[in-house]
Amino acid sequence: MNYIGQHLSDAIQDLDAANTKYIVQYTSPARKHFCLDSDTFYVIQQRLNADGTICLIAAAKMGKEVFLNHGIQNY
Repeated sequence: MNYIGQHLSDAIQDLDAANTKYIVQYTSPARKHFCLDSDTFYVIQQRLNADGTICLIAAAKMGKEVFLNHGIQNY
């Protein structure tokens, strides 16, 4: 199954239900320009290792500042 773009928690729940071995690696931007929502991780890459383990690469959702007429709004 393809987990790219899914919430990490949903992917983990699916893999656990299927008794599939997996590992999760986390990545973050080198520059801390945007604030990260560390409670919301998404799968951005996956691969199948030689031993059959699925490796999921996860990244946190990044906050975004939007300039409005009355100031800055965080989304």
